[in-house]
Amino acid sequence: MLTLEETIELILKHRSDFERNDILTMIQEKRQDLGPEVINDESAAMIVARELGVDLHRMAPSARQRIEDITESTKNVNALVGIIDNISGIRTFQKSDGTEGKVASIALRDETSSIRVVLWDDKTRAISEDILTLGSVVQIRGAYVKMGLGNTIELNIGRTGTIQSLENDEIEELGISFESRPTSEETKISELQDRLFNITTKVKIQRVFNLSTFKRKKDDSEGKVLSMIVADDTGTTRLVFWDERAEEMKDAQPNEIIRVTGAYTKPNRDGTETEIHAGNAAKIERKLKDKMKTVEAPAQTSSVSAPLGMKSIRELTTDMWDVDIEGKIVTVYDAKTFTKKDGSEGQVRNVIIADQTSRIRVAFWGEDVDKIAKVKEGDVIRVLHGYTKEGFRGGLEFTAGRKSEIKLNPKDSQLKQLDLSEVSFESVPTQASRVLIGEIDDSTEGKNVEICGIIVGIGQTGVIYQACPTCNKKLEATNGGYSCKSCGPVKSPEPRMLYKITIDDGSGSIRATLFGNVGEKLLGMTTEEAYKMVTKSGKEDEPLRVTSDKILGRYISMDGRIKKFRDSLDISINGFEFADPIQEIKRLKGTIQKEVG
Repeated sequence: MLTLEETIELILKHRSDFERNDILTMIQEKRQDLGPEVINDESAAMIVARELGVDLHRMAPSARQRIEDITESTKNVNALVGIIDNISGIRTFQKSDGTEGKVASIALRDETSSIRVVLWDDKTRAISEDILTLGSVVQIRGAYVKMGLGNTIELNIGRTGTIQSLENDEIEELGISFESRPTSEETKISELQDRLFNITTKVKIQRVFNLSTFKRKKDDSEGKVLSMIVADDTGTTRLVFWDERAEEMKDAQPNEIIRVTGAYTKPNRDGTETEIHAGNAAKIERKLKDKMKTVEAPAQTSSVSAPLGMKSIRELTTDMWDVDIEGKIVTVYDAKTFTKKDGSEGQVRNVIIADQTSRIRVAFWGEDVDKIAKVKEGDVIRVLHGYTKEGFRGGLEFTAGRKSEIKLNPKDSQLKQLDLSEVSFESVPTQASRVLIGEIDDSTEGKNVEICGIIVGIGQTGVIYQACPTCNKKLEATNGGYSCKSCGPVKSPEPRMLYKITIDDGSGSIRATLFGNVGEKLLGMTTEEAYKMVTKSGKEDEPLRVTSDKILGRYISMDGRIKKFRDSLDISINGFEFADPIQEIKRLKGTIQKEVG
């Protein structure tokens, strides 16, 4: 951990617009804000430096992380340096809140190994603005590890992570010298990137799917396609054969080792994985006698994929192929148009369906979007020959594939009278674990966590909104009344409580959203009392104003779920307790010093 003087010197070095006395004043103000009994001058100085955008991480050559040392259990990557070998295009997608997201990736290597690095949202600007280029030597901080393409580890750079190019003097100071990448006749699955051409790969077949025929739109000619799951010692992926090559491979069996030359890569239908494709120009070497160690794909019950038939939603698991489901539509999302890697236009539409056991998101692509153009909530839909996968942001998802059949409101369905209010949709919540606010990033989105800090801010907007008494949705104000998107005009709306506060624990701050009973408990008043106060005063924030003195500065322990709101992460609070400052001082002080040390 840096001393107080070292931190001040670094701040002055990078922020010449401040004087030493200015920095000392800011440090003392920060201690008073967070509680002088909680943090010392050194920790307060670290926080001031962070807020001023001063990077205090001084990486010595001995502290540099190597790619070969990164494992699935690596919690933080803060000192990785490598050279960029490949840069993908930027892909846009729809987030769960309806906003547009962006994702891109680079292939990074050092003297020990290589790894895929994924950039999210604003971080992709480094690619679009040509800040990162092939051959750039970069340093990565604040990245997190997850399993990615081919079941191999990858790094992800989200809201709190950084990637920056190093100057020549910085590279020399670290003593880094990257030799040219060794050439290889074969591309490993872990090295796959979108839009690679004329690649050679040697793999072992793990699962084979049935050959399918289809008609091409452009000339009504018949096409053939056969896909399989293949593996090498770095991962697994889908290998797709077309036309003559599909016919050639229709008798393939698991455990056969093949080498494919002249293949190319492209993203799968929803853009979440990279596949290998082999057209008529590809060359296939069959039944090689080589010995191969491979990463195992999910267990299978047959050498050739057999239809699994109708399953309840509760029975579904990841990587089920040729499976049928049926459900009642709970939610219908608008169709989205996107640009494919080849420049053509594609479309996707999602719906949420439920049966007696649970619910699931179902994705429809391409022509299937037109087939469900008129679906609405309450319709029954049956999808045959689809498959399951892990969704883009986690969770199970069902996809209507190329072979799928879609039936709307089938006459023999038993779900027409299903009362969705009787279906238990939520799984048992995971126990919240205590975290520092500074540790919350994109990898914690959707997780239940517990935080403990000081209430440093309270919302200045309305605390009451009007809800539909039938469906509980927020109402829109109309001329002289209210209207619900689902139920139409509402004569007697119900007031509900909702507001935000800001929590700071010294490592960072986060906005917390409080609803209903939780919000009432913190304000010490009921929704009805708050509504009367707003009506009488004519000020929407009156309940917050009159209680702010009792709330601001209080230690509070809260548990809730991390959610993305616009471009930031918030926590939706399930419950809270005012914390005992004496018991929390040691915990906060120790964790703050650990975080900034």
